Amino acid sequence: FIDPSSASHPDSVLRLSSAVHRFAIPFINPKDQISFEASFDSCSKSHSNTIAALQQADNRRREIKAAMASGKVIHSTLSTSLKEYIPVINQILLSCKFQPEVARLDKHLVFSWSSGIEYNKHNKSKKFSDSEALMFELVLSIATYALSESNIGCDSCVDGDFPKASRQFAKTAGIVQYLGEDVLPNWMANSAQHAELENETLAETRVGVCLAMQHLYMAMAQQMAVATVLAKPGTPNYSLLGKLSSGIAVELETFVTTFRSKSPVHLSRIDSTFLTLITFLINIQQSLSLYFLGRSLWLDSEYGVAIAAISEATVAARTRTTPTGRGLPEIESTSPLQSLSSELTNYRKHMASLLQSWEKDNMLVYFNKVPPSVPADKALKPIRLKKVEEYCLDMKDPLPFSLPGVGDDQVSSPTEVESETNKSSAESSRGSNPPSYDDAMNNSSFQEQVDSDLARELQEKLNSE
Repeated sequence: FIDPSSASHPDSVLRLSSAVHRFAIPFINPKDQISFEASFDSCSKSHSNTIAALQQADNRRREIKAAMASGKVIHSTLSTSLKEYIPVINQILLSCKFQPEVARLDKHLVFSWSSGIEYNKHNKSKKFSDSEALMFELVLSIATYALSESNIGCDSCVDGDFPKASRQFAKTAGIVQYLGEDVLPNWMANSAQHAELENETLAETRVGVCLAMQHLYMAMAQQMAVATVLAKPGTPNYSLLGKLSSGIAVELETFVTTFRSKSPVHLSRIDSTFLTLITFLINIQQSLSLYFLGRSLWLDSEYGVAIAAISEATVAARTRTTPTGRGLPEIESTSPLQSLSSELTNYRKHMASLLQSWEKDNMLVYFNKVPPSVPADKALKPIRLKKVEEYCLDMKDPLPFSLPGVGDDQVSSPTEVESETNKSSAESSRGSNPPSYDDAMNNSSFQEQVDSDLARELQEKLNSE
């Protein structure tokens, strides 16, 4: 016989605590047949290391497309190819920046991607967005790497490996943080077409979206930390779990408010079932925080307040009666939340049994006064771990380009990424090796020119007809 008043938390608490969302990944247009080697043929002929790098970029990109085209994406394979591809595409980008007069195209490069964040299961046809900007390719590749890593985390969560899942989500948080705080602000700087771009571009290319996604993945990493504790045998530190669950709810609320305030257009494109899930998770985490608080107070012999906490947790886990009311959103028959329906039922039954047992014990043994709600001095303060694994690009020195014996009428105009660059700086690099990455980054005037070019590039070409 197990005394209900001292029963351990059921599996439903673990499963509700660890419920997360799996995003689709961005996809390269299957009709996209670009080749870096063919496009940069004339200016790379005299440089074997440049040719090798261009071939490597083509090979990795083919692997990425093949991984995406498979029936079921193997994210570990995709992430490996992206991890190898991203530094090379960035190297090509920097090479064009450092040598604007000789980085010429024999064939146009037009990159075509669809969004993963905006994917809607009710409208599975992918809308592709095109750009000639190398930065567009770099940003979408990094974003795909982030979402692929998050899917590895989801797989680990399903397998019950919560520590690994937590690390993966923290890694994803670091990647989208890098996009939102470093790469994209430089790209978007001084853009005169901000409103137009907001409407036309993919979610993965927006600063606000990446900043919001950082909070989502920090919350998911913290969920896995809670699940790790719950999965261990013995009585956990319920007070700590309550603070962590409250922190998760705050992090998820920050995700929504950041997304809504900084990129409302893209928030409106996201599958509505995902937003329903986020609403569900915020409220269930608030309920779990109160539940853990009640368990902690009971163990500390504060029986009356413990009963009040469980009562509040029960109310927070009820289905709301109005769309804006307190409680959980209704789980419709076709909703993905149906997979959590039985867990929610078991959680509610557990709390009802626990509350009944505690109230009986208090009435017969302890005689503690039960307050109508948890007093302010007993409420738990949220803990936000802000689990982020720092990410930055693996920078490589620029590749040499030159056009020996080739007239200007035999090649196309400069690539989009290096157009309008200062001509005097180009003259000094003609026919010579480019500066090293460190030397260029230590040159403040060069950095200002790079930022200016990136802004102009976005303004003139991103998603242009």
